Order: sequence, then C-alpha cells, then structure tokens
Amino acid sequence: MIGIGKWQGTVNVQILRFSGDVFITIEDNGGEYAVDIKLPEQLEKVKLRFDTIEEVDGNGLKGKGKLLTPAGRELGFEAAVTFDGNEMSGYLKIAIANIKIKNGHRIA
Repeated sequence: MIGIGKWQGTVNVQILRFSGDVFITIEDNGGEYAVDIKLPEQLEKVKLRFDTIEEVDGNGLKGKGKLLTPAGRELGFEAAVTFDGNEMSGYLKIAIANIKIKNGHRIA
C-alpha cells in the first residue's frame, strides 16, 4: 500500500480566505485505504468522507467523496496525492476551488 503514515502540508486559498496546515493520516484497514484529513482550524468542522480511493501510477492515491459542511450541505470532491520518499504533494478539488497542498512531508 502507498503512503501509509502521517503527513503534513500547507494550503492557502485566497478565494475562501483560509490558510494553514493540513494533516493526512493514511492507514491500512484490512487491505482498504482509510484516510483521515484534518483541515486548518477555520475549517475544522468540515468533514471529508471518501467513497473511493485507488492507487495511481505506483506512487499516488486518488479518491472521490463528499465534503460535509457544518450546515449539513454536501459537496462532491476529488482529491489526489503523490508521494516521493518522505515528500508529498496533492490537491483537493471542489466546485468552488482547487486547493493545492504544498510542502507536504511525512511526520510519522
């Protein structure tokens, strides 16, 4: 399995007026990927639920799912991360923004 561990990166989204650290935990759940993403503090009540996660090109993961807002609204999203040793980059794409994850690195 690819990318198992804990990762940290930064995001800066001017259109939504937030920036900060993103923490991603990737675990093996009986041969399936379990991914937990903690967004910056301004968005801590937003939840991401993956419906699908697949390996891409032997060094990345791509997934789709639903972003759940505190108001109960659901937005579809697509996310992808690419790993290179202890470095990681990626994005989260929702209808109103394409959020790039920069300076990603393994923290555990």
